Amino acid sequence: MKKFTWQTKGTGDINIVILNGWGVSCEIWFFIVQKLSIYFKLHVIDFPGIGKNKALNFIDIQQIIEILNFYMPRNSIYLGWSLGGLIATNFALLYPKKILGLIHVASSPYFIKQKNWPGIEKKNVHYMYNNLVNNYYETINSFLSLQTLTQKKCFKDLKILKKILFQKNNIPNQKTLKKGLDILLSVDLRSKISMIKVPFLRIYGSLDSLVPKKVSNLVDSLCPNSNSIIIEKTGHVPFISHKEEFCSILLEYFFKKI
Repeated sequence: MKKFTWQTKGTGDINIVILNGWGVSCEIWFFIVQKLSIYFKLHVIDFPGIGKNKALNFIDIQQIIEILNFYMPRNSIYLGWSLGGLIATNFALLYPKKILGLIHVASSPYFIKQKNWPGIEKKNVHYMYNNLVNNYYETINSFLSLQTLTQKKCFKDLKILKKILFQKNNIPNQKTLKKGLDILLSVDLRSKISMIKVPFLRIYGSLDSLVPKKVSNLVDSLCPNSNSIIIEKTGHVPFISHKEEFCSILLEYFFKKI
């Protein structure tokens, strides 16, 4: 049976474990890895069922956390984008002594819209799932293009990223997509997020429709020890549309805090 594997880039003294969003491989971090590997040692993760771990079956969130606990170095910063933010937060809650810091990027402790909570309508999450299953290429292509629409400077980067992301191994199967869907629909950490005591940075996009910027103020009240930053004129992938600003935020924050 194939073993769990990952990429390690950089030689810095601080370890950062990078976790993806739903349905894409770790190659989406291609340009960020190039920039941050000068300063940090980056451990870039593909979840089971995609990318370098395509041959593995996607498992539940608890099993993923145990894999991270087993393989990843102690005292790492955990950086989670979107769905990856939920997993990183779970790790921080279960293993607080093994984590040096936590970064959310376009993530939320609960993704589903409710009466007093901004988020995604359940029907829209199912709609995204069906689109990913039935037409993966077109769905991801449209998603990335839409998220960077206002940034013409991203065109060249986006062309390179799409070529990488659409390689055969980077396409998840239906079971992998379904497991990710289940996590998005079921995991709710709003009542627990206040227990996070390590430095906690949250980065949002002002135009993000999946994690609306209103989430920022709500999480501020739930977790007053954390810090939030909203990047203007960006959506759900600020590390692509505003990569320079994104990297500057991380460097300034964590070299101050840690």
